[in-house]
Amino acid sequence: MRWPDLDNPLTKDEEFWRDHQQFLQQRGYLLRARFRPGWKASWLGTGLSPWDFDDYLFNPLSRLIDAVRIADNSKVVLKRVETSRQEIPIARYLSSDSLRSDARNRTVPVLDVIPLPDTDENALLVMPLLRHFENPPFSYLCEVLEALGQLLQGLEFMHEHNIAHCDACWFNIVMDSSNLIPEGFHYVSTQKHDDLTPISFHGRSRKAVAPVQYYFIDFGLSIHFQSFEYRIYVEGRSGQNKGVPEFLKDIPYDPFKLDIYQFGAVIRSLTSWYFDLEFLHPLVEAMTHEDFEQRPTASEALKQFETIISSLDPESINERVVLFDESFKARFASAMRRMRGRLPRYLMLRKKT
Repeated sequence: MRWPDLDNPLTKDEEFWRDHQQFLQQRGYLLRARFRPGWKASWLGTGLSPWDFDDYLFNPLSRLIDAVRIADNSKVVLKRVETSRQEIPIARYLSSDSLRSDARNRTVPVLDVIPLPDTDENALLVMPLLRHFENPPFSYLCEVLEALGQLLQGLEFMHEHNIAHCDACWFNIVMDSSNLIPEGFHYVSTQKHDDLTPISFHGRSRKAVAPVQYYFIDFGLSIHFQSFEYRIYVEGRSGQNKGVPEFLKDIPYDPFKLDIYQFGAVIRSLTSWYFDLEFLHPLVEAMTHEDFEQRPTASEALKQFETIISSLDPESINERVVLFDESFKARFASAMRRMRGRLPRYLMLRKKT
């Protein structure tokens, strides 16, 4: 994408959205001022930094854009998708009333499907504006476990309905942050509110507003099989994670076991970035087994996860988790808190012996 400049601020990709702005407004969706007819850059002549103006913030991804649903003033995301893929039928199926009523349905809700007036090759999906699942980072162990439990249930749910996501990776996992950040956040500048004032995450935690809802997004590579009996091995190297063993070996593979590996790699990333998640290593090892046929099913992975959680000390679940890149002082303080909690039990055991 070409970086916008002051003299010609709209990028080539953004011109698609500008050209469809009036059509979208008629359909009930209002784009930001940047994409409206007759827009003039508000920062020109002010002498101020253009980054302080909402209409300078260019659209970072060509197929996605934020909007406001006029009917209820809610913030949504529009995604331009190819009608030749299974994404629209899968999205409609997963967002049907009967499937949305299942609490295990951790797929992004699709609010609307908009056919485009000038082409049959693309259409627009409308979804709520959601936030990456690890932004801000987790604060407590219970928050990590809540997220992983929901998402493993989500994999089980999709697989029960014969849908393989095929890209169940880091950047395709989001959360509903409406309770965590009730003031909302800017779609482009996600560390700021809509008025571009910085978000202060001090004192905010998922634990305080639990449960936060987590979702898988982006079903552009997904496959919906007619039934369990019609499942077949597939080929190809698509998705964010290029290190999948079956990709490297260039062999046909089970797309459902691909999901298991991809999400296992997400858990592995968390265990490598946060202290004290080593108890998840057996689950990670099982889910990322080099031989996809040896990996657990989604239901088996969920059961293994629940067994691991049931073995934890209930008090430890409410302890803080600390990122490896945080300061030594924070890590030391966290270690001391854990030690203080465990020392009385240790002394009691010593006294009995």
